Amino acid sequence: MTYASDSDHSSDNYTMMTMQWGQFLDHDLTHTPISRGESGAGITCCNNGVERPPNFRHPDCFPIMLPRIDPVFSPFGERCMEFARSLPAPRPECNFGPREQMNQITGYLDGSNIYGSNVNSANALRLFRGGQLRTQNVKGRPYLPDNPGECTDQTNTLACFSAGDGRVNEQVDLALMHTIWMREHNRVARVLQQLHPRWSDEALYQEARRIVVAEMQHVTYNEFLPILLGRDYTDRSGLTPREKGWTRLYDEKLRGGITNVFATAAFRYGHSQIQSFIHGYGMFGNLKESLEMSKQHFAPFMLYEDGAVDDMIRGLTAQASQEIDRFFSNQIRDHLFQGNLDIGLDLIALNIQRGRDHGLPPYNDWREVCGLPRARTWNDLEAQMDPSTISILSRLYSNPDEIDLFPGAVGERRKEGAMFGPTLICLVGDQFARLRRSDRFFYEEANQPSTFSERQLTEIKRTSLARILCDNSDDIQLIQPLVFVQPSFLNQRVTCASSAIPFVDLRAWANEKPAV
Repeated sequence: MTYASDSDHSSDNYTMMTMQWGQFLDHDLTHTPISRGESGAGITCCNNGVERPPNFRHPDCFPIMLPRIDPVFSPFGERCMEFARSLPAPRPECNFGPREQMNQITGYLDGSNIYGSNVNSANALRLFRGGQLRTQNVKGRPYLPDNPGECTDQTNTLACFSAGDGRVNEQVDLALMHTIWMREHNRVARVLQQLHPRWSDEALYQEARRIVVAEMQHVTYNEFLPILLGRDYTDRSGLTPREKGWTRLYDEKLRGGITNVFATAAFRYGHSQIQSFIHGYGMFGNLKESLEMSKQHFAPFMLYEDGAVDDMIRGLTAQASQEIDRFFSNQIRDHLFQGNLDIGLDLIALNIQRGRDHGLPPYNDWREVCGLPRARTWNDLEAQMDPSTISILSRLYSNPDEIDLFPGAVGERRKEGAMFGPTLICLVGDQFARLRRSDRFFYEEANQPSTFSERQLTEIKRTSLARILCDNSDDIQLIQPLVFVQPSFLNQRVTCASSAIPFVDLRAWANEKPAV
């Protein structure tokens, strides 16, 4: 019986950019390390399709056992799917208790996926001249630095990329987003150098970084979250940026960081949005690329091709995403990280197993945490789920208290104006409220050493993801102002020079004193 089946439920409203921004954002916020062997090699828990004997199995093995009748894996003799537990971390009070996990990157919306999460990573990405990040020149265009030690194409002539987050090469559109934001940093640094020719490399780098992180935060809170969570929710929760001026929401007593439930289950909703094929479009709307998702894992080499940057931008802003529901592309359900093998991994099964590995409470418990009624019987779920979803869950679980969080949360009907149901709105919304209120460097925050001037903040609030794409593409001419929303009569494609996509005037920094 299949709960997370493959069915085409493309969105009527939203583009693939909603999925891609979510993944890019996630890689700025969360990265849970996985247990490894003594030499740093990956742990192998299965051998010849079955679980390794106990004497030859690492203690952190937690493989997924597959039924003999599995229609996808059993024809290949697979009864065991690889799964290593997350690396344990010391508990906050350094006492005994349930196993805890760690986040190995900075748990703030601070552009760590662009700049790195530690000094060594950051320095490796810097040019140390003019405040710039390192690039490679590809036919006169700036690309991310190459990283042949990570991966290369079959001919060993094209290499993968380096960025602030090591997952940059997971798929081509993710590498594209890293490329765009690297270019934005260097563009801002160049303008600052024109305004302040005597500033040091360090001053230019830090100020450009400060501006770029503010732009990322504004795109997230002004464009992305109102679509994801619903504008009513973001308004009521204080997540919608003010039209003018600063806010005073920083709470020094609020503990920052990423909640386990957000990293392990709630923010994985985007896996449901993935299409089986990644599209790229020419400037006249003609389909130029249709790339099978499973064949793009750690193979972003198409980005090197002439015109590919703009083609993929047009693809992300034109192709519809899948709806957020219990239906998932078989490209990630059966063929994840398949490479040249006969079969891959099942990302949805891995998500559920990861929740169990981390000891996440079940779906019903999280409903209570969110102030939602607990489902005592299967009929109690009728207000949140369609009958077919309830029917399948009732055959997979003996009662509602046993439903794992991830399948339960993505199975909810979406609330009007939002992209998913009430449990995910609660859990995702709580995390972004924490990110906002625990960060004294947040771009809107007043009365801090990092606070922007009134004019500077006004300019930052003019930015949009459409503006970022226009400024850092190779030669994009037309784009809709709201790139998370499909083009329509109310969101028509316009030229990049249009007043509908305002420019950020960096002359607001003309009188700025160097921070370092």
